[in-house]
Amino acid sequence: MENNDINFDKITFKRRPIPIPIDYRPTYKISIIILVLKFCCSSETSSLLKLHLFSWVLKSTKNMRLLQKFITSNFQEEFQVWSIEPALNRALQYSVADGLCDLTSTSKYKLTKKGNDFCDTIIESKAFEEEIAFLKFVGKNKITDNRLNSMTKQWKIEYE
Repeated sequence: MENNDINFDKITFKRRPIPIPIDYRPTYKISIIILVLKFCCSSETSSLLKLHLFSWVLKSTKNMRLLQKFITSNFQEEFQVWSIEPALNRALQYSVADGLCDLTSTSKYKLTKKGNDFCDTIIESKAFEEEIAFLKFVGKNKITDNRLNSMTKQWKIEYE
């Protein structure tokens, strides 16, 4: 759908009794997905687990510092378990349905031409400047699939 196809006169807003926190809003999560695929994924392709890692990291400055410390310590620092969010999975479904990213045959998410165009719009809007600066610091080669696998191998369940 092109912007010219949208009838803006028919768009209405309904006040809700409780506002949805911004990090649970689909448009916010879709923007985060697009930025992560663009700045932190080689071939603009990512696993679901990597997208969940960055979604969790970008939730707070504290989480960004934890990942930055992990990277600058040459991955010697301990890194905690991150959360898996249903809101991200839902945003991924919307992203694929809208053609912003594709689901590949290896079950990875890949940024499309439309997703790249949307990314350019996000960058031009000057929104997410802190997040973009952080994602550029991380880059495409610091959190690879192999690094992610070694991080998850440190997870252990302890029963007493």
